[in-house]
Amino acid sequence: MASTEQKTETNPSKTNGENLPAKTDLQNKNEQADAIIKRYALFGTATGLIPTFGLDVAVLTGVQVKMIKELARVYEYDVDDQMIRMTITTGVTSLMGRLITGVATSITKAFSPLKFLIGGATQAALSGFLTAETGKIYQARLANGENPADITVSEIVNHVVAQIQQGEWNPTRVAGFRNNFSYLLGSNK
Repeated sequence: MASTEQKTETNPSKTNGENLPAKTDLQNKNEQADAIIKRYALFGTATGLIPTFGLDVAVLTGVQVKMIKELARVYEYDVDDQMIRMTITTGVTSLMGRLITGVATSITKAFSPLKFLIGGATQAALSGFLTAETGKIYQARLANGENPADITVSEIVNHVVAQIQQGEWNPTRVAGFRNNFSYLLGSNK
């Protein structure tokens, strides 16, 4: 007896009758990585609200290390044997970010009538921004098939400074959420 089952073929490049170009594996990985970076930037922002110096740095370091591990998993790179090195790198940059927050808070307070709210908001914004930018650096390395453990503190600092110089984050603009938390809203590229 003949089978009445019908075999249907699905074409992942067709959606609603439209021919769309198929995404490459690297494009899919980059999209996954962008989502991870955005999620961890939010977590990084939350760590900036921890009022205890030292605890905030430790938690931010943990958030960034977890982000790096997830990024490495997406790009199929084993970083387990290099975690101590990357933890030290992210820990030092987290500490430097926290220290820079003190300076940024002072600058921000000089330009804002809401001085009592600024410290935590500035620290949260900088922590999230630093996490997002750190994620972008690691993503670029992993996407190119390079060893992420070779990233140095100075490389991260230079990248973050360049982004600030380009106006990606400005501690003197506290008029709204969009000014200091834009890394949570837009594309990670």
